[in-house]
Amino acid sequence: MNHGLSIFMPFYNDAGTVRRMITEAHYYGNKLTDDLEIIAVNDGSRDHTLRELKQIRKQFPKLKIVFHKKNRGYGAALRSGIANTTKQWVFYTDGDAQYHFDELEKLWLMRHDCDVVNGYKLHRSDNLMRKVVGSLYSRIIKKIFNTPITDVDCDFRLIRGEILRSLELHCNSGAITVELVKKLHMKTNKFKEVGVNHYSREYGRSTFFTPVNIFRTVREEFSLRKEFRREL
Repeated sequence: MNHGLSIFMPFYNDAGTVRRMITEAHYYGNKLTDDLEIIAVNDGSRDHTLRELKQIRKQFPKLKIVFHKKNRGYGAALRSGIANTTKQWVFYTDGDAQYHFDELEKLWLMRHDCDVVNGYKLHRSDNLMRKVVGSLYSRIIKKIFNTPITDVDCDFRLIRGEILRSLELHCNSGAITVELVKKLHMKTNKFKEVGVNHYSREYGRSTFFTPVNIFRTVREEFSLRKEFRREL
């Protein structure tokens, strides 16, 4: 039996990668299942991301576009994506093309007898500072929150839809990844991991390392620590 698959991607000022990501999602997704849906979440982009999405929907009429009038943050974009999924399995990755869809099949083939298949970066294609900060961040998060995976910051995930949609997620910042993984772990122990490649940005620049976003993420992670205190 072919299992249904929802693919969603958050986009924020990613006009230069929209066409590639939507096209590849359709191509590689249809190789895995005949029951596919694709959802694009435009989180209040200030460039022409929305225009690009509307253009490519002419090629892929079933593409679902979720539009935030204002930028709400990465966590809010993920929550909107999750809320619009309907299939048995849900895969998401970022719209900036730092992960490629040709590796989705790795996760799909590992889904049997588990509920979450999570990628981990085989290498980090960033500057030295971000590599150091990213590695330190992953270690700290794993120690503080006792997360069951190697790389909580790797947004290349395949999750059983029923479990994913049962979660109550609240974070609006990048702390959503910690909240997501921890709450998944509270529902299931059936995790698998697989290494995937991480590529340099082809368009635009990351907004995660801005002072405002770092502050929001740290603030929400402190709140999460209080929420999960009994579980840690």
